[in-house]
Amino acid sequence: MSAAATQPLAGIPAGEALYKAEMLDGVVSVRGVRYGERLDPLDRFSALGDPSPQRPQAPATVFPQAPGSLDWLLGPALSRMPQDEDSFLLDIWAPEGAKELPVLVFLPGGAFISGAGNVRWYDGSRLAREGGAVVVTVNYRLGAFGLLDGVGGAGDRGTSAQPGPRNLAAGDILQALSWIHRNIAAFGGDPGATALAGHSAGAWYAYVLSFAEQARGLFNRTALFSLPWQPPLNEAEFAARSGLFAAALGAGAGADVGVGNGRNAEEILAAQAAVSKAYAGRGLGLMPAADGELVPSWAMDFESAAAAMHVDALLLSSTDDEAAAFLNALPVQAVGPQQLAGFVGAHFEAAAEATTFIEERHPGATDHAKLVEAMSLHQFRLSATELAGRADRAGIPTTLLRFSVRSRLDGAGSPHCFELPFLFGNRPDWQDAPMLDGFPTEVFDDVSDRLRPLLLGFVADGVARTPEGQSVPGFDPTRPALYSVGETGSGTAVVEPELRPRR
Repeated sequence: MSAAATQPLAGIPAGEALYKAEMLDGVVSVRGVRYGERLDPLDRFSALGDPSPQRPQAPATVFPQAPGSLDWLLGPALSRMPQDEDSFLLDIWAPEGAKELPVLVFLPGGAFISGAGNVRWYDGSRLAREGGAVVVTVNYRLGAFGLLDGVGGAGDRGTSAQPGPRNLAAGDILQALSWIHRNIAAFGGDPGATALAGHSAGAWYAYVLSFAEQARGLFNRTALFSLPWQPPLNEAEFAARSGLFAAALGAGAGADVGVGNGRNAEEILAAQAAVSKAYAGRGLGLMPAADGELVPSWAMDFESAAAAMHVDALLLSSTDDEAAAFLNALPVQAVGPQQLAGFVGAHFEAAAEATTFIEERHPGATDHAKLVEAMSLHQFRLSATELAGRADRAGIPTTLLRFSVRSRLDGAGSPHCFELPFLFGNRPDWQDAPMLDGFPTEVFDDVSDRLRPLLLGFVADGVARTPEGQSVPGFDPTRPALYSVGETGSGTAVVEPELRPRR
C-alpha cells in the first residue's frame, strides 16, 4: 500500500490515547501502535506493562535481528527496515465504518530469531476490505532478546530475578493480545470474535497460547500456517545454549545472561550467531524453553495440548515442500543414499515404510529432493494431520489445508513461506521476492482468490469457505482427508499414511 496515496483522518480515541489513522480504498490503517513498554526501561530483559497514552504510536521499526536465512526466497524487505529494541508495535487495518467486526491477529515467523509484523509483506488492507474484518499484525522480541533471559541467578538484574527461561517473546504476544482485547472495539473490532493466526514460529506461539491459561478469553479460534514440530527446550538444553551465549559474550561460564544489559545490540546478535552456529545441522540454536508457565514441557504432546485448548476451531495448513526452504544451501550432490537413509532411520519408527512412500512419491528424483520430502513430512505435514486428529477427538472442529502451488525458482518447489503472498493477496508488496520470480500474474491472482476466502471464512465463523461460500469439510479421523489448493484448482485430497515419525 502506498503511503503517499493515503488520506489522513481525524484521530481515533481508544482508552486514554488518540491514534493517527489514514484511509486508502475504503480501508482505515493505524500504524505503529504501541501495545506495551518495559516495566523497567533500563532492563532490556524486562517484562512488559501497558504503554503510556502520551506516546501511543511510533515510526515503523523491527526488533534487532540478523539477515534471515530465507532471504533467498523472501527478498530484502525485512533487512531494509530500521531496528530498535522498543519495537513493541502492532498495525491495524479496518474497513471504513467498521463496527463489531471479527478480528484477525497475525503473528509472523522467522525461526524465533527474525521477522516482523509490520514489514510490507503483511499489509492487511485487502483481507480487511474483502473479509469485513479488522486485521492486526504484531511485532515481538526475537532471539536472545526474547529467549535467553533469567539464567543462573540474579546477575545485574537484582535479587528478585528468577532463574530459568521466562519466554519474553511469548509474554510480548500475550501483552499484545490483552491490549487488542481491551481496545480493538474502538477500531471497529469485536473482542469476543478474535482469530489468532501465525506462520512458522508465529504459528508455534499461536499454538502454545491456544492452551495457555493466561490467554484464555483473548481469542476464540486459531489458524496455524506451517506449524513446525518443535518441542521446547528442556532445562539442560536451555542451560547449554545459555552457557554458549554467555561465553560468546565473554562473560565466563555460569554468568547470567543479564550481563547482556551492558552490551550493545550488535554484540548480542554476534553472541546469538555463535550459538546458532554451534547447533548448525542439529536443529535450532535459539528457541523457546519449557518454563512451567506459558510454555509447558508437554507442548508438543498433541493429545495433552488438544485437551487443554480453549479455542472453538482450528485451521492447520502446510505446503508440499516445506523443507526446500531450509535445504537450499545444502548442495544436491552432498546428499546420497546413505545420508537419506540416516535421516529417515533417525526420524521414522517404520523406516522401510517411510522410504517406500518417499520413493513412490518422487520416482527418479535426487536424494536431495527425497530428503526435502522426508523432512517436510516429519517436521510439518504429518504433525498437522496428527494434531487435527487429536483436536477432533477433543471436540474441536479442525480444517486441514495443503498448499500445493510450486514456485518457478529452481529447486524451491512449494516451500516454507510460499503461501504468504497468496494469503495476503498483495503481490506488489513482494515484488522483490525471488520465490515469485517468473510466476504468472493470472495464476497468482487465481490461487490467491481461492486461498483468501478459506482464511476469511474461518475468521468470520470458524469455517473455511470457498469463494462461492461453500464450507470446506472438517477433518474426520475415520476418513482422513485434506483440502488442497493447487495451481489449477482446489479440492479434497488424501492425507499421507501414518508413517509413525519418531517423537
